[in-house]
Amino acid sequence: MRRILLHLGLHKTGMTAAQSFLHENRELVWPRFALVLPYKTRKSGLSEAATRHSIYRLDATLAGFGGQIQTFLDGLDFGERRGLILSEENFLGLRPSRNREEGYGAAPELAETLVSVLRRRLLGDEVDITVYLSLRQREAWLRSLWAHDLHQTRIVQDLDGFCSDLAHLPTLQETADTIRDRLPTITVETAFLEQVQNHPLGAGAPFANFLDLPPEKAALLRGPARVSPSFSDEVLQEMLSLNRSSLDEAALITQKKALIQTAQTELARQT
Repeated sequence: MRRILLHLGLHKTGMTAAQSFLHENRELVWPRFALVLPYKTRKSGLSEAATRHSIYRLDATLAGFGGQIQTFLDGLDFGERRGLILSEENFLGLRPSRNREEGYGAAPELAETLVSVLRRRLLGDEVDITVYLSLRQREAWLRSLWAHDLHQTRIVQDLDGFCSDLAHLPTLQETADTIRDRLPTITVETAFLEQVQNHPLGAGAPFANFLDLPPEKAALLRGPARVSPSFSDEVLQEMLSLNRSSLDEAALITQKKALIQTAQTELARQT
């Protein structure tokens, strides 16, 4: 039986750490599973196709995503027994702070399309597909989205205003439940970041369980080398002030980089 694990987000729920875990342990993964991480999905335009559909919600954009997935999967070597582990948060659409009206509205149909194309690609084989969704408590999730946008864009909203604008969106658990309802014949598993972050393998723990390696191989698994930093309220407020300033874009980027470098150095000293 081919075993498939589709890690489809959600954004800001430990995805960087999870993907780092898979990359760090790729030599243990590859003999049994084809491994697809964002550097492949984004280079091939798959992420862009998914996020495009999450904006326009047209039959044509959904078909476009499915067609590009089909082409990509046709190029993967599954061999006689290999399964697949895929981790890509953008396959459920744009992060909600960039698509505030829709949020993850397109997620169920995107997940269903991915599963359908996979089944066609492996037609004739016995296949066990699991969709894994990493979650996060709402307050921490919204703060992380806001911090990300402070860093990556010139957002000038404070946290309260940001949260207010996204208050209409379902919780991540509700989003997961909607996807589960759309895929009644598929196993849909969830884990909250707060549950796994203190595990020795951190966000990699659910993948270690799925790999089900012999004890001597499991002992070789390494925790993620990359984990997104969590900046203090003071750092985020300073970043907000920079965004609200009259600095031109070049100066803004320079000052943000300096602020983040200082904050990361301080975090490193504390660990």
